[in-house]
Amino acid sequence: MMMLIAMALLVGLGLWAFVHVAPHWGLVDQPNSRSLHTTPTVVSGGIVPMLVLSLAVCTNIEFPGARVVALMTLALTAIGLLDDRRGLPSGVRFVCYLAAGLLLCWLLLPAGSASIAALAMAGVAAAWCINLVNFMDGADGLVSTQALCMAVGMGLIATFGEVPSEQLAWLSAALFACWAPLLWFNWPPARLFMGDAGAIPLGFVLALMGLMSFLTDFSVGLAWLILMMPFLVDTGLTLCIRALSGKPPHIAHRDHAYQRLSVQLGSPLPITLGLLGMQVMWQFPLAVTAVSSAVFPPLLVLLSAIPAVAAVVSARLRA
Repeated sequence: MMMLIAMALLVGLGLWAFVHVAPHWGLVDQPNSRSLHTTPTVVSGGIVPMLVLSLAVCTNIEFPGARVVALMTLALTAIGLLDDRRGLPSGVRFVCYLAAGLLLCWLLLPAGSASIAALAMAGVAAAWCINLVNFMDGADGLVSTQALCMAVGMGLIATFGEVPSEQLAWLSAALFACWAPLLWFNWPPARLFMGDAGAIPLGFVLALMGLMSFLTDFSVGLAWLILMMPFLVDTGLTLCIRALSGKPPHIAHRDHAYQRLSVQLGSPLPITLGLLGMQVMWQFPLAVTAVSSAVFPPLLVLLSAIPAVAAVVSARLRA
């Protein structure tokens, strides 16, 4: 516990310092046609919690390749920083995501337990998790709230659930300790954005959490899937709609439900609060049910998508 408190304090002090020095390094996000903010805001603040979290993964979590995973997290943070500062082509970024996803699955999946096809599918899924978190990082506090809900939800399930996992519980606790201070700065109206330097490695960490969940037990993996459902639905449906409309899905846009609703409501605060309420009142109870009862698992996954689908439909109908 003392280590977690020390991590949170270190991140908090680091973020306070970053807010003051980042403008001198040119790390300020200027509003554009796709932005939901109207004033220049310090960006790339995700560097600070990711540095501390990577150190925690390297020194306190015991699984094959833990140090490599920590280095990969730092590498993705550097890629995100470069994208924040200079911009990288979407194809280059996705190749990096795919390489990271494949290497992560190769490191964690037991040797001989998965075919090449299964390994490739898992790697693509991990890459998509990285990408979707980056897609969803466009409203004050939204991704930070999702990260903390994932940390609390999976941490409680890994600690008190039917199939406990010490490693998953520690990763969840470390994620919470590192990301809670960022939410203080990122809460609407945000004084600091995590930027790609935070969103990209955060997506990787959530993919790591998902893989660890499924390796712990299938029911724990379903719980992770249920908690991630709001982001999975928004990104999946939005990109499908864009593709069917003849719009390139990989080009930056403002079509996501959270973006449309933020514009319609005049503030990202109701969207972030809505996500928090959705997680507390719907996603988490279903996730707990998935690991503690014999209810038909696919039914729980389908039920978990209802609020997010309703949000996407509402955003489209109100346009």
